[in-house]
Order: sequence, then structure tokens, then C-alpha cells
Amino acid sequence: MTKESQEVALEYLTSIDQSLHLDESVRQYGELLISELTSQGIQIYFPANTAAACYLLTCRLREIPVRVTKIANISPATKADILNEMQRVADALDLGIPNDDPAVILEEVCRDLTLSPDIETRAQRVAELGDEEGVTSGVSPYTYAAAALYIANSAADTDLSQADIAKQFDVSTATLRDRRDDLLEAIGSRLFELHFPTAPPEAVSFVDDLLQHAQTAQWAKNKRHMGILAGAWLYAANKYQIEIDAAELASMTGVSVSTIRARYEDLVNHTSTTGRGNTDRSQI
Repeated sequence: MTKESQEVALEYLTSIDQSLHLDESVRQYGELLISELTSQGIQIYFPANTAAACYLLTCRLREIPVRVTKIANISPATKADILNEMQRVADALDLGIPNDDPAVILEEVCRDLTLSPDIETRAQRVAELGDEEGVTSGVSPYTYAAAALYIANSAADTDLSQADIAKQFDVSTATLRDRRDDLLEAIGSRLFELHFPTAPPEAVSFVDDLLQHAQTAQWAKNKRHMGILAGAWLYAANKYQIEIDAAELASMTGVSVSTIRARYEDLVNHTSTTGRGNTDRSQI
């Protein structure tokens, strides 16, 4: 039965290789991994999963940038099946899987896209902040890196679109937006300082105060955190004369201009800080 499973796995491996058109040595090494499993008496439970896992493992070991989703799209195996089987194969054959570090991924992608050092620095800092808050738990490092770059790039004047970033990391735009929201919700107040490095310390503290107020305020009940966050950023920007408007914040956070303005008004009208400092509505 093991020999039969090996033959089926090899057929799946050949099919994957024919679709991806990589160097012949990738297929050969993948075949070697499958044969090694058989020779060591390690069971191949699902040949399609094993073939896809061995192919991906080969790419990882050889530092060939092939995403698991790309293999899953041309294989009966799901993304989760492939990743789980890759780990099992690597453990069984005592092979170390190269660590997919978001910092390394960001460095490579920023270099490939010829982005400025400033954007890369911001993206790396976003990734670090999210990691400190545990946002990386259970998230693909590629998806996480994509979200960090998306946030960093949204504040910069580049031609790189949401779709461009999603394509570069081989993730869907919907997933990219979801992970972006996760990051912003976890580190939104700390990101204010990153996006506006010239802002005085009081502005950063003010954002924190506004968000803390919203956590217990009746008016904020059932309101999306992202809208409140963007409204708080706009309120702080107006109060401390930081050049930003609702349209720019909408681009950065994915919240509509109308929602940002509504949450801004809520914060102005319902916080104890109303009337202190600049709340000039002409900027919204």
C-alpha cells in the first residue's frame, strides 16, 4: 500500500511541477523526499497532500518564492492540508523548515518593489507593534507582512495600490483588508505616532484618552472600532494642527469619509475635552 501511495504521490507531484514550470531540480528533489518517506516506512496517508507538501518544502529549502496558495490552487490539497503535511514530512525526515519571518519577507518585497527606505522602516515598525500585541498568532507571515506594508504604504505618496500589494503577496484583497483592520484595531493609538512623527507627545496621549473614553461611552456602543479610531485621529490632528483630512484618513483606514466625520462629531460632542484646544471643523 505504501508503494502504491508513493506512485500516486509522484503523479501529483509531476502535475504540480508541470503547472508551475520551475527548474527541473525542484521536481527531482520533491521526488527524492517522497521516496525517502517510503524507504523509511513513513506512511503516506493522502498522496495529494504529501506531493504538494514535498513540493512546497523543496521550494522553501531552496528559497524559491512559491506561495502555498499557488500550489493549493492547482492541487486537490487545501492550504491547511499542505502546511500540516509539510510540517509532518519535515519532522519525519529531520528537515528544518526555513522560518518565514515577516521582517525578512518585508525586506525582500520592498526591495523587489523598489520602495523607499522610509516605507520599509514604517512597515517593519507596524509589524513589530502588531507582534507585540499578538496579532501574528495564527496568521500567515505573508498575509501579515502584506497588511503591515499596506498600512505603511497608505500614508505614503506612491502608485502602489491595494490590488498590487495583494498580488505581490499572493493574498486576496479581502483578506488583506481584514488583516489590515486587525492590525489597526490592535495598535491604532500607537500608529498615530508612527504616521505623524512630528506630532507632539500630547497629541498621542490625546488619542489614547479619546479611545479610552469610547470604550465605556454609551454613544460608542455598537460602533465599529475602526470608525472611532479614525475619528480620534482626526480630532487629535485638528486639535494639534496636524495636516490631515478625513479623505486621507479614509484611504489609510478603509473607513468612509462620512463615518469618520460622524465619529469625529461624536467625540467632540461627548468627551470632557470638548472646547479645549483646536476643534476647527473646517479641516474635516
